[in-house]
Amino acid sequence: MRRRDEAGTSSLELVIVAPFVLALLMLIFVFARYAQAENLVDQSSRDAARAATAQNVRADVPKIARDVVADAMRDAPSSCRDSAQVTSIKMTSGAFGLPDPNDPTAIDSVSVTVACTLDLSDLTALPMKSVTIKRTFTSPLDRYRPYR
Repeated sequence: MRRRDEAGTSSLELVIVAPFVLALLMLIFVFARYAQAENLVDQSSRDAARAATAQNVRADVPKIARDVVADAMRDAPSSCRDSAQVTSIKMTSGAFGLPDPNDPTAIDSVSVTVACTLDLSDLTALPMKSVTIKRTFTSPLDRYRPYR
């Protein structure tokens, strides 16, 4: 049984606590979207670098990397998907050439950097804007792959 002087305290507690709970829920949604986009950018840079090392012609690498990134970012939030791009491709000087038989420890590689801009302003009433996510992955070239 409630005493008369405690009437309405639960309503007051709800009014005080509700904005904090809603803000916490919104932040959870923001972090979830950021984590999803970050994971997809990381995955697309990894896939692009690995696909690049499977090529035999150095000139084919940029097109393959762009195609792989576009395919990997299909499930990303629309702002990140539309802004995703390969920002740089770096290859070691001996990449896609014949390996030096006198230096068996020399390993050539391809590095692909992917970036996207994730818009967070549609998620919350909090002052969230957009954030750029950028990831780089380096994949080694197989020394014993077939050459053309």
